[in-house]
Amino acid sequence: MIEKGLNPHFQQGRGEMQEGYHMSKIGVGDHQWDDEKYRSYWQSSTVAKILAKPEYAGHTVNLRTYKESYKDKKISWHDKEDWLIFENTHEAIIEQAIWDMAQKCRTVKRRPDRNGEANPLTGILHCADCGRRMYNHRGTESWTMDRGKSVLKKTKDHYVCSRYQIHRYDCTLHYTNTESVKAIILEAIRAATVYARENEAEFVKIIREASAVQQTEAAKNHKKQIAKNEKRIAELDTLFKKTYEDFSAGRLNEKRFALLSADYEAEQETLEKQTAELKAELEQFDSDSLRADKFLELARQYTELPELTAPILHAFVNRVDVHQTDRSSGKRVQQIDIHLNFIGQFQPPADETEADIEAEEKRAMWWEYKRNQREKAKQEKSA
Repeated sequence: MIEKGLNPHFQQGRGEMQEGYHMSKIGVGDHQWDDEKYRSYWQSSTVAKILAKPEYAGHTVNLRTYKESYKDKKISWHDKEDWLIFENTHEAIIEQAIWDMAQKCRTVKRRPDRNGEANPLTGILHCADCGRRMYNHRGTESWTMDRGKSVLKKTKDHYVCSRYQIHRYDCTLHYTNTESVKAIILEAIRAATVYARENEAEFVKIIREASAVQQTEAAKNHKKQIAKNEKRIAELDTLFKKTYEDFSAGRLNEKRFALLSADYEAEQETLEKQTAELKAELEQFDSDSLRADKFLELARQYTELPELTAPILHAFVNRVDVHQTDRSSGKRVQQIDIHLNFIGQFQPPADETEADIEAEEKRAMWWEYKRNQREKAKQEKSA
């Protein structure tokens, strides 16, 4: 953080403070940074650049920048797709999984509250209907007038669908309380980790069986799409040959030939790229014995989960889908799908006793009775 006494010039260039302090100490550069208080300052952009460096995960990156001419002093940046990355060239400072997690967290902007802390659920909660991220409404306290009296109005920290937030006719509210969701997520993580530690063989069997079904279905769809793409690529080759023959025979002018050939080439390039990606995913399906072992490593690492902290949340949870509330049974019911890292949705097998089943049936009969009573009261009132 920057002290209030610093002038705006220092605030604007504080990203160079650490480097300037070091250079001034060795007698190089501007001596305006030669002050002990600049030694520990870090700018957010400097930290962001450090977090984005693949070198910390043990990789070497070349061709980040280039110059238009050897006479040109201006440096231009290549697109990230054009970088040349050599993996595992030196000892990594952090694990690849942690580095990937950091990149994932940085893709979502989180608004800090009054204490300077951001809600870690932002970017993880999604609307189950439209798929958009949920919008965070932070808890507030405000004084309002009610019947001539000043009343303190409190709102809890909660999430709603971001599409509903922008335009209410495009989706529904999907309101959910932040504390309730945190408790549900923590309970799901605890249940999965405890079951994984205590029943390792059975856990691996369940995960692999579920994964085999998903991968078989995905592989079937991928193969169909690959066959369709390859057929269309062959058709485009034939069309291009016919177009060239028409152009050579004078039946097609140069402008029309250039337009058609450009369209054919663009479509063919897109299909070839998609086909290559699908084939790569098929190879991944064949070589992947699934990540149950990785989840087991996490379960062994986090044996105690007293609360849901940001590191635990990002280590275990991939995304959470929040459904619209259902009040048809007379009480508020909301389905929340928790997708854990490596294993997806997982519900430990539960052994229901006869007492549990009987209690659930009694609760259902009670709510049915209350609903009938309310309907009867409405009919008498309308009559």
